[in-house]
Amino acid sequence: MSKLTGKIAVITGGTGGLGQSVVTSFLNHGATVIATHTGNTASMIFIKNTGIQFQNFDAQQIDVTDEKNVSNFCQNVMHEYSRVDILCNLVGGVSSKNNIEDMAVEEWEKMLTLNLRSTFFMMKNILPHMKRNQFGRIINIAARVGLTPEPQRGGYGVSKASVIALTKIAAEEAKLTSADLTVNAIAPSIILTEENKKWGTPEDFKKWVTPKEIADAMIYLCSDEAKSINGQIIQMYGKV
Repeated sequence: MSKLTGKIAVITGGTGGLGQSVVTSFLNHGATVIATHTGNTASMIFIKNTGIQFQNFDAQQIDVTDEKNVSNFCQNVMHEYSRVDILCNLVGGVSSKNNIEDMAVEEWEKMLTLNLRSTFFMMKNILPHMKRNQFGRIINIAARVGLTPEPQRGGYGVSKASVIALTKIAAEEAKLTSADLTVNAIAPSIILTEENKKWGTPEDFKKWVTPKEIADAMIYLCSDEAKSINGQIIQMYGKV
């Protein structure tokens, strides 16, 4: 039996460079997947092709940085599927490099909104259902810079450090329940996506972590074998 047979997973950013690999892996392991997307052309192509291959795949276009959008989405998912067993928060973004004094307030807010608010809104709306159903696996995407600060990464670094803090707090709160509930995060260095390849070199690519490697780690964290792993930040740096 596949590790996730019968599980219902919500994967935000499920049509991006990392998301496509995670969605495909979860589907191959037997999960029913509801992926969120923004409606761009690349997303629609992936959704069409994946929908042909897998009957247990659904995709919904929402703005995960908008509280009302997220609330409505989660209500609809619960109405249609009755529960969510797994939440993977993959939505995020990186900012341009700037010293703190040179960073525009708009860029600072964008990083917090994209990386932190999206994760918070999804957790806020899905955690109550997981606790009521006595089961849940939540995996957030942090970043190496959230653990090891780097210069000129102020907005991005703070937003990812906040995701780490949110993950650990939620994991501590999970201990207060009787539910089989875990909350963890994966902190990659540079992910080998097509978008990132635009500024790297072939030698760089050999050092980066692949989406498949991250997806495999997420599959394990969602499995029954990982039920004792809670509140951990899994560092996946490759050779960077």
